[in-house]
Amino acid sequence: MPIFNTQQILSLSLNQQIERAAKYLKKSHTDCNVTFTALNNAEDLGTMRWLSSHYHHQSTVLPIEFLRIKDGKYLFDSRTGKPIDVLFMWYPVEWVINDIDENGNRLWQGLEELILKKKIVIVNFGSAFALQPKSIFALIYDLGLEYLSSENAETVINYFPRTSLSQQDIGDTYFAKPILGREGEGGFAVKSGKMVYSSENSDDWYRRQQLVYQQLLELPKLDVAGELMTAVWGSWLYNDGSDELVSGGLGMRVSQSEITDNLAYWCPVGC
Repeated sequence: MPIFNTQQILSLSLNQQIERAAKYLKKSHTDCNVTFTALNNAEDLGTMRWLSSHYHHQSTVLPIEFLRIKDGKYLFDSRTGKPIDVLFMWYPVEWVINDIDENGNRLWQGLEELILKKKIVIVNFGSAFALQPKSIFALIYDLGLEYLSSENAETVINYFPRTSLSQQDIGDTYFAKPILGREGEGGFAVKSGKMVYSSENSDDWYRRQQLVYQQLLELPKLDVAGELMTAVWGSWLYNDGSDELVSGGLGMRVSQSEITDNLAYWCPVGC
């Protein structure tokens, strides 16, 4: 069933999470410097500016490269020197953990120290790390077969591709992807033991990871502006303010390649 007030739900949930973050710091959210950050590109920063417009109080939006740590005391905006209390971050956590500065020093250790000392709270999407590892599909599939109610187990079996951390459990026809893969990086498809296609994006960091193996599915093809393209459908889930999830929209990414990558684009959905 369509939900027509999704922007209001988004705003409610966003403000609620920031207020919870401020409370964790034993502060009022109105006394906190709230900052939204992402990679310095039009898509990511544009999204963060749009999200920040749903926050009911003053906030700052800045590219992630302007973040600095002051002697283990606080995180701040290098342009203004202003400390940050609550950071809404749209940036892969596994990237943050592996980031290094110009001197070769790892950056995560300093940020983690601030988090543990309650000098800062990071607010992020649930998918940023809790749901990012592809191994979660293997876990859900196993739980669906063994621990979930019959109704939920049926949903998992009907809608989740069979997934395992072991290739032997899937057979000789499968799609393999790095556990922390993104945008098709390092993914490849095998039919009857022979590789049939692989991602053009194959950074070594993804190639070195453990793989998750899934039942190989044929994705639908759509004619988009006279070109046959691979389509991936998805939806957004929002916290409705009472820690329940509601569907907030429908989206489709289309790609010229068999594997959806970072060059795939969002295709408008009309009725």
